[in-house]
Amino acid sequence: MLLIVEALLLISAVLAQDNRTAADERPIYPLDMAENSVDDKFYWCAKKMEHRVQTEFLKRELSNSPKFAEAWKRAEQNHTAPEDHLSKNHSVAIYAYTGDGVHGDFNRATRIGKQKYKNETYTHYSLHFWLTEAIQILKKTQTNCFNTYRATDVRFDVKAKEVRFGQFASSSLERKLTDVFGNTSCFEIRTCSGANVTKYSSVPHEKEVLIPPYETFKVIDVKHKAEQKDLWCETVFILESYKTRSFLNCAVANSGDQVVFFNGLFMLTFFLLRG
Repeated sequence: MLLIVEALLLISAVLAQDNRTAADERPIYPLDMAENSVDDKFYWCAKKMEHRVQTEFLKRELSNSPKFAEAWKRAEQNHTAPEDHLSKNHSVAIYAYTGDGVHGDFNRATRIGKQKYKNETYTHYSLHFWLTEAIQILKKTQTNCFNTYRATDVRFDVKAKEVRFGQFASSSLERKLTDVFGNTSCFEIRTCSGANVTKYSSVPHEKEVLIPPYETFKVIDVKHKAEQKDLWCETVFILESYKTRSFLNCAVANSGDQVVFFNGLFMLTFFLLRG
């Protein structure tokens, strides 16, 4: 179910971007660097962001979104007891994300929310932070890369040789588990930043590896069923992990420091002018 919703999400998330109509009238969407995505990876500012999440963002988001509040409460009641150096909030976030109710709106907002994130009008700071940090903590012990699969009913056109999903992308360790989610555009992925979240997922049978928005991939190959009859999808994109790229690193965690600095500068100037 999670991957089906993501396929539908991708259709609506890129409506503002260039798309063309194919012969069968299905739109084609660009597969590119998703430069408008919320890709903060919180390097060197995780403690500051955690403080803002716990004292500001989580309370506000639970109050403003009944859907998120319900999903978070359900996850608090059903999440797996945290291990692997995760906290309760990390486990709750993974359970909430992989369940029903929030991840569609969340990924839509994440894929196109760069400006709102900087303006502090983004609606999912808490979930974004806890998921990102959970992935990073799990990767400290999951040091290997994963070969995973992702299937959709969305048509893509590669716009560059280096691409990102620009959202939290669900993928599976087993290809057969993705067959029911579509056969139009599929992905064979080697991810080195994604983490296996099966233990904490609300749908552990999907054997999910969750890929963060900031991981970039090289497009190694694009295969077409018209040319290779035994291919498992109409089009298969072969993606190899390349590096990470975060345009928004610490953009919100450090914004409070800037306010304090400029307020202090203003007061200093005021007293000097009086003086």
